[in-house]
Amino acid sequence: MIRLEIEDFLFHEAALLDAGRYAEWLDLLHEDFLYRVPVPLAREDPTQSPYDDVLEFANESKSFLEMRFRRISSDFAWAERPAAMVRHFVSNVRVIPQDEGDELEVHTNVLVTRARLPEQPVWATAGRRDRIVRHDGGFLLRERVVHLDAEVPTESQLGVIF
Repeated sequence: MIRLEIEDFLFHEAALLDAGRYAEWLDLLHEDFLYRVPVPLAREDPTQSPYDDVLEFANESKSFLEMRFRRISSDFAWAERPAAMVRHFVSNVRVIPQDEGDELEVHTNVLVTRARLPEQPVWATAGRRDRIVRHDGGFLLRERVVHLDAEVPTESQLGVIF
């Protein structure tokens, strides 16, 4: 069943992020991968989208993320020493087949915790919309759009990959 295969892929992806195995996580990304986090908006009209169509907290390519993780792994990332403990909880997996046979749209809910002493753990929830493509008997992430559930996210919340 495709949902179970996708769940296994997403759980494996989350485990790599939790363990800080960024090089292996990057291998799960399509060459054209795009990671986007639109800015949440408080709107009076409930029929309007609660996210900005233009402004984004993040709009990052695979190559940008590779550079970001290389810096974190370097001796110059003092803000990342000691490393924070991060945990991803992925749930409510919904798989929507697309007209293009090898591409799937996958919607999930995610809870991410980040803890680094002496600070208290920070929790963040979001909805994710992923575009996932079949590749060599497995899957690759082509795009991830993260819809944060906080109007004013903290630096700790924005510092993690959802």
